[in-house]
Amino acid sequence: MQPILETNTSKYIILEEIGHGATCSVYKGYSLEDNSKKSYAIKIFNENGKKYFDKEILVNNYLPPHYFVHIYNFGDGFIHKEIINSEDSHIHETLYSLDKYNGKVYYIIEELEENGELFNYIYELNEGFSERISCKIFIQILKYVKILHDNRIAHCDIKPENVIIGKKFNLKLIGFGFSEILGKEDNFIYEYKGSEIYSSPEVRNRNMNGYDGIKNDIFSLGVLLFVITIGRFPFEKSNYSDRKYRLIMNKKYDDFWSYYEQYNLTDEFKHLINNLLCYDPSERFTIDEILQHLWIKMFFNENNDNKNNNFINDIDDEVVEELKKRKEIIDAKKSFF
Repeated sequence: MQPILETNTSKYIILEEIGHGATCSVYKGYSLEDNSKKSYAIKIFNENGKKYFDKEILVNNYLPPHYFVHIYNFGDGFIHKEIINSEDSHIHETLYSLDKYNGKVYYIIEELEENGELFNYIYELNEGFSERISCKIFIQILKYVKILHDNRIAHCDIKPENVIIGKKFNLKLIGFGFSEILGKEDNFIYEYKGSEIYSSPEVRNRNMNGYDGIKNDIFSLGVLLFVITIGRFPFEKSNYSDRKYRLIMNKKYDDFWSYYEQYNLTDEFKHLINNLLCYDPSERFTIDEILQHLWIKMFFNENNDNKNNNFINDIDDEVVEELKKRKEIIDAKKSFF
């Protein structure tokens, strides 16, 4: 017998872990009451993670549902585990990963996006995308963030692990456990949130004055764009102790880019990154400025590439082919091992 999530309305068979983060783990599974065995993504939070569970639900209530991942059910329940004799390694790995959940848990049953995290398409190949492909991927992510900001929400944890790839290789932004619904008068946040390597210097050097959640998201977008294009992080820490970020702080951008000469990056790309990762939050571009930047216009034509004004369904064919190619390589590596 495989592990079961028991809720007030249904029992879900848990098949395997498909992702995990700081706030929860995500499993593939299906409802025992559903004869078709339709697969869902099942997010599991333990009792210590209830505030992140609450934030995910709250933020989703603010968002247009047809753009973001659909939530079918949520609430509290129990995990039933049984040690079994099986040669199926997925079952044993899932049982092991569930060991941290004892007794009551909080769950979210979501639409399953079948092709995994964007992070894996970079990490598994140890390679970024061409600037052309990277730009078209970035546009998809950027427009999700614009929806959030237009709804007065700071994501606070933008990274490739929180971008998932759907059945048709369309991209969706997830991971709202750290998100913050901003006040009407300002954008300020007064607690540490997010993943350290993607966090802005003002988050790392946080104090009682707080930091601007919108400007922090812009910085995170800069790190994300760098990673998906080059396949590595621009620096280790966004503070003065890091020699590379110290160059950015001092606006010695030519010296910073000298570390990445082998990538033959365009001046337009460098200029955009400089204005996303700059030390002073007030000097960072807005999303509208990013959308109007020459680097974006080099590779993305709003009229031709987004004919129906529906960026969720109009993912570029060139991007789809590149993602498919990378997925084939990743799947082949998994089957080999």
